[in-house]
Amino acid sequence: MINKKSKILITGATGLIGSHIARRLWKEGYHNICATKRPSSKMDLLPGIADKLHWLEADVTDIVSLQNCFEGIEVVIHAAAVVSYDPKKNDLMNDVNVGGTANMVNVALDYGVRRFVYISSVAALGKTEKSTVRSENTEWDHSVQTTDYAISKYKSEKEAWRGYAEGLSLVILNPSFVIGASNWTESSSRIWSQMAKGIPYYPMGTNGYVDVRDVSAAALMAMNSDFNGERFVLSAETISYKTAFQWIAEAIGVKVPSRALTPLLRNIAWRLEWLRSMLTGTSLLLTAASAKSTAEETHYDNVKSRKILGMTYRPLKQSIQVVGNIFVNSQKEGKDYGVMEVD
Repeated sequence: MINKKSKILITGATGLIGSHIARRLWKEGYHNICATKRPSSKMDLLPGIADKLHWLEADVTDIVSLQNCFEGIEVVIHAAAVVSYDPKKNDLMNDVNVGGTANMVNVALDYGVRRFVYISSVAALGKTEKSTVRSENTEWDHSVQTTDYAISKYKSEKEAWRGYAEGLSLVILNPSFVIGASNWTESSSRIWSQMAKGIPYYPMGTNGYVDVRDVSAAALMAMNSDFNGERFVLSAETISYKTAFQWIAEAIGVKVPSRALTPLLRNIAWRLEWLRSMLTGTSLLLTAASAKSTAEETHYDNVKSRKILGMTYRPLKQSIQVVGNIFVNSQKEGKDYGVMEVD
């Protein structure tokens, strides 16, 4: 058990997952929290505690700036990451996800950090053609096409495992698609603003989903556990995109997508998205690999997290309704973000 006075460092504390972890820790009485940020970082997702955290101007890609953050740190929760399917951001994604994790691990080892919790992703799990079930033990198959984001997370985890081999006390958490309120144009929260604009099609595959409140609860459990060298898949339910899109649309009161995204339409969609990106100069939101992944029947096995870590998960439909209400209210108030309560 980590002492309430222990000095804790969180990266990515201004984002969806990191902010919720910071707020949960504060609510549980951990008030010696340090957090890294960039000069441009917004504090919208940290109401009530933004001015109480000890902020450190640092970038995970700059190991020198990180070395100024680790004095006295006992616990690190590394949640900073870039999520993108735009090839133009591959270098940045690799610098932050892979290089940044390597830097965090190296400095943590140098300073003798007692506990390192890495917030990874199910994208880093192995994927094979032989099974639709993916768990902590699924081996990565390099012959199977996957997204550049997934590859960056896989390589990031290899850096974390290297740290474990060198003596770092490590727990890795692999959340599936995170349902939560944050900036409605970023990360997984973007689905709400996209649905509000109107999405006529639904992908034909399945995906796993998890409430951000469950992810932050798992981070607290991992921090206070005796596990070392373990990873846990965090996923409440696996459902079809059709059902997920229906629940999201209904939660915010917009038209439910009614047409399946067939292979033909999927191939047209990613090509049109490429053309749109080229003409407008904006980020690419869909690639051939990411489009193909939405057609996969994938199930994320959460047995280990429930039986060993002790997780209980909120019903997905309930989580979607909560976020839907927050989204609708934020739109009425003219805000481009929303905040979930810590319970």
